Amino acid sequence: MILRLNILKTLIFKEWFKIFFSSAMLLFLLISVANLITGFLRGNVSVIDVIMNHILETPGAMNKILPVSCLVASLFSINKLKNRNELTAIFASGFSRKEYLFTIFQASVLVALFQFGMSGFIDPYAKKHRSTLISNPESKFKNLKSKGLRAKTVGSGKLWYRSNDYFFSFSTYDKHKKKLYNIALFFIDAESRLYRTISADSMIFTNNNIWTVSKGIESYGLSKNDFPIIKTLYNQAISIREKPKDFLQIEADITTLNVMDLMLYVRQLQQSGINVNEYLVLLYDKFSSALICIIFSLLAAISIFDPNRRNKTFGKNIVFIFIFTLSYWLIYSYSLELGKSSRILPLISTFSVPAFFLLFLSYYFIKNRDLK
Repeated sequence: MILRLNILKTLIFKEWFKIFFSSAMLLFLLISVANLITGFLRGNVSVIDVIMNHILETPGAMNKILPVSCLVASLFSINKLKNRNELTAIFASGFSRKEYLFTIFQASVLVALFQFGMSGFIDPYAKKHRSTLISNPESKFKNLKSKGLRAKTVGSGKLWYRSNDYFFSFSTYDKHKKKLYNIALFFIDAESRLYRTISADSMIFTNNNIWTVSKGIESYGLSKNDFPIIKTLYNQAISIREKPKDFLQIEADITTLNVMDLMLYVRQLQQSGINVNEYLVLLYDKFSSALICIIFSLLAAISIFDPNRRNKTFGKNIVFIFIFTLSYWLIYSYSLELGKSSRILPLISTFSVPAFFLLFLSYYFIKNRDLK
């Protein structure tokens, strides 16, 4: 009995993953062709740059490819078994619908874990090293427009930025108040020698390139063979090259942080009393995108409750998948934007749409709970 169930389970796995990989490959090829053609039409990039940019975008593209592939895998694998009368034979042999759904659930969990790894670790890693792989990427590709973090030290909790003649570090930036927290400036001369430092709890933008330090300490004359001069700053105006829009660009590439570092960064922002909704949406999206792989797989599998009907042709299935996925991503993308703009809570923004489908699945499964 156990051997027979294992054989049936292997058959279901085989059919599901066969269609899943075929679907994922087809969607990936379609996206690749579109991206490469768009890249080759640019006049300021080389062939190598276009290829490297496509590689960098691939982990992010998987965020949409894998859930759709799960939907296709469940829908077409079940229809294939129906058309060959194998689905009816499977249930007649003692393999229950509950076991069938659990088998598909196990397959989708594997995909969900891979999806989470791609969006939570591989995609940030690729974006973090884009400047190494592509020279001056911001001017060549719109998707790489943001400056990016120059360095990130999670242990210190600070973001580091280098300008022409000074190093700059800060813990957080409040874009609403135009205020930087936990500041440290290290000025270097033409010979790369440190000659001046400024440390402050915070500083706020005044106008042009002027920022006002609320309370801090300035040390200068460090490059001389003498004791440095230390000065206490109170509401002192200092001039730096960066404006608020520059710090928005620096933090805009927070996508270079993996999911663990992003959690730490969001926690630091919350401790500073800054609105973190935009970053929470980015964080929760990594979990929601993985969860939707499981939901899509189970959603397309509800047809097992009527294994004898063959009411959907290949063309109807394609139309259903196209309309369903397009509607889902439009609604989900709009929901994410509402969360980023703080119009709705981040949890509602990222999990409301998946929760709706979960409620539908729960209702449908409870309704058919008597079917074995």
